[in-house]
Amino acid sequence: MRLIIRIFTALITMLWFSASIALPINANSGVSLYHDMIIATGGQLPVGLESRTNPPNLSRSASSELQAPDAVDFNDTDTVINGLGPDTPSIFSAISTDTRNAGTEGSFASNNTQLYQIVETEIVPDGTNDISERGIWGNGQAQASLSTELYDTQGISDASFERAFTFSNQNLFALTFGIEGNFEMDLFATANGENSFAKTFAQVDMFFSSQSSLDIVFADTSLYVNNQNEVGDNALFYLQRETDVANTGHLSLTGGASATGTNIGGLTQAFGSSTMSYVLGITLLPGEEITMSHIVTYSNLATIGEGTVKVPEPSGGLLMLFAFGLLVFRRQRRFGS
Repeated sequence: MRLIIRIFTALITMLWFSASIALPINANSGVSLYHDMIIATGGQLPVGLESRTNPPNLSRSASSELQAPDAVDFNDTDTVINGLGPDTPSIFSAISTDTRNAGTEGSFASNNTQLYQIVETEIVPDGTNDISERGIWGNGQAQASLSTELYDTQGISDASFERAFTFSNQNLFALTFGIEGNFEMDLFATANGENSFAKTFAQVDMFFSSQSSLDIVFADTSLYVNNQNEVGDNALFYLQRETDVANTGHLSLTGGASATGTNIGGLTQAFGSSTMSYVLGITLLPGEEITMSHIVTYSNLATIGEGTVKVPEPSGGLLMLFAFGLLVFRRQRRFGS
């Protein structure tokens, strides 16, 4: 799967009027992430290797605010419990809007998370559920936009999912098995106009712990990709990964982007993407048990603070119209394709 960020930053038009100044201000942020993993090549686990899970901890929220007397708000959440395979994932989503002028101004925030895991039926049932595969995809957005009057405007989106897996070796000898998978992450933040600010954050983490020393070997199975770009003095993008699993317990990919608008007509933006394909070799001693917490979290913020934007005003007055295409996240491969 390749996540593509398309950036359309176009059209600045200046028209002369004899009246006041209209100053569009925009802030936008977005994130898309994906992680799948296959345990012990999928299917039935090796004899003596047990895999079980605890109930998941999950949360998601979206909120928006436009401090205008005629603002109209809308909030909704949706939950679909399924998740038995990549073609039928469970879905957890939230959306919030607070707008005016027929929806052309205001704030927007949303998140959508889809996940699945495959449970294998054991040949000899022992009361546990052997998990052989798991996948999760998340998409979050936040937007704030004003074109006629300045009001405090804000959109916030947060999502977090965590589930603990326990692997145990029931054999009288040491057992080695593998976990292979893919991390993918795209993030962006854009801001245009004073008092505008946008940021986004995401993390995918596999955290291992055991009473014994961790015996885990990491290897890339394809070239690690880390692309990033910043435009403007107030743009920041960072992306880092942790692969020293044996010492830190973590295999993770963490990224963030932020942009602060400083002047009319100058777009500040930070964006980037990363992909990582990996395999872990895990060795368990006889009777050893190891816990893996699978954590996915992501958040978005877009805000415009009320204030006065100063620009030179010619005798006839100036109306600046600024339009730009939002960064578009397109996930080429969805679950099951």
